[in-house]
Amino acid sequence: MSAFTDDLPPRPDTGRQVTSARSAVVDAAAIALLVALCGVLALVAPLHEIDVGAVAGGVVLYAIAWQVSFTVRGSTSTALQLIFVPMWFAVPPALLPLVAVAGQLAAWLLQSRISRRPLRGFEGLASAADAWHAVGPALVLTVVGPSAPSMALLPLLVVAAAAQLAAYTLAGQLRALASKRELDQLPARVIGGNAAVDLTLAPLGLVLATVAQQSYWATAGVLPLLALVAKFSGERERRIVHAHELASAYRGTASLMCDVLEADDAYTGGEHTEGVVEMALGVGRELELDASRMQLLELGALLHDIGKLRVPNEIINKPGKLTAEEWEIVKEHPAHGEAMLLRVGGVLAEVAPIVRGHHERFDGAGYPDCLAGSAIPLEARVITVCDSFSAMTTNRSYRQAMSHAEAIAELHRCTPAQFDPRVVDALVTSLEDAPEEGLRIATPVHPAYGTAGSVAGTAPPSRRARLRQLPERRRNRNVAAA
Repeated sequence: MSAFTDDLPPRPDTGRQVTSARSAVVDAAAIALLVALCGVLALVAPLHEIDVGAVAGGVVLYAIAWQVSFTVRGSTSTALQLIFVPMWFAVPPALLPLVAVAGQLAAWLLQSRISRRPLRGFEGLASAADAWHAVGPALVLTVVGPSAPSMALLPLLVVAAAAQLAAYTLAGQLRALASKRELDQLPARVIGGNAAVDLTLAPLGLVLATVAQQSYWATAGVLPLLALVAKFSGERERRIVHAHELASAYRGTASLMCDVLEADDAYTGGEHTEGVVEMALGVGRELELDASRMQLLELGALLHDIGKLRVPNEIINKPGKLTAEEWEIVKEHPAHGEAMLLRVGGVLAEVAPIVRGHHERFDGAGYPDCLAGSAIPLEARVITVCDSFSAMTTNRSYRQAMSHAEAIAELHRCTPAQFDPRVVDALVTSLEDAPEEGLRIATPVHPAYGTAGSVAGTAPPSRRARLRQLPERRRNRNVAAA
């Protein structure tokens, strides 16, 4: 935003307001349809005796259990099944979705109170519409008919839990479609994580239902367990935040070391390193590396040449061909980089073997350890390929850059002697949609939530601009000192 408009009040986001209003209408219609469905279920299985205490207890305990959440496979789950499964046997199936609506509203009110957020009607409607998950068990129990809870009903429990997940997912997607919002692109691991939590807790809920046959309020005995789960979940979230902050600190340290390297050698620490990082992350995604290995790969690509800080500048920046003695000195930089990272410790110590191995060859003729094949860390093999491709496609003082096609042909020619064939294939695949000139810089991976979150964006020029200004700043300081 321009400095001239910083003091102006923001214009209302009419698009967002229209979307919220449309979503509120859709949620209200979903609730009305759910109530109508309950009426149909009541006609199929008429209501006889209603336990008001069970209904009240279900709403209260539902609202409490909804507050206990934890992260599984990148998705938030709750311990609701411990309370909800006993409700299947204490409340008539036709009333089950309505009790869930009341429980959702009570949970929303309680959460707003705890977080001290203002109450917004459209949030309440959205929360109540989420009660469609109760339709699945209600339909199954209506078809099967009333029965007393027992462990013999485990097959029925699995079917009802699966129907619960299906009803929730389908209703959510239809609401998004009717609201003209983007459909939720839930990966299989997220849906599987939620299903695993529900199926794990459902048998415990059946045990509670067996115990609470006389009074649903006996289910309240699970509250101390919920409090314990909430405590453990809070501690885990704090550790996740700490891990994220620590990872950011490590990446900041790595970036600072690259700044120092770029001040000595703009090619090695600047465009070359940035290009290698981007390509390495693309290859890592093609190889389906997990989040922790993607983090190590990113840091390894960022620091693969850091050992050149210990190589004399007159060798690094020599315009002509190196002598045999000078080449031997250059070949020591992987070991120097490993030693530097081991001194820092922590995650960077795990990156050290990757940095040491990034000049090994697949046939064992590389340096410094003559490792071959799978003995070379996979991350190092990835960096070797990306490092070579970057070097071939970059203009140097003694030659013009190759095109992508020429560089890829050269990679294939040197495979499998120098490069891992699987890594070369992954790089070629990741480069299919890349522009011929100017690769984009990828966003760092998020290490804590099991998800690889690298998103391409434009490379910020600020670091190189700052480094170009260093000589001028030094001259200014010398003039001031004089």
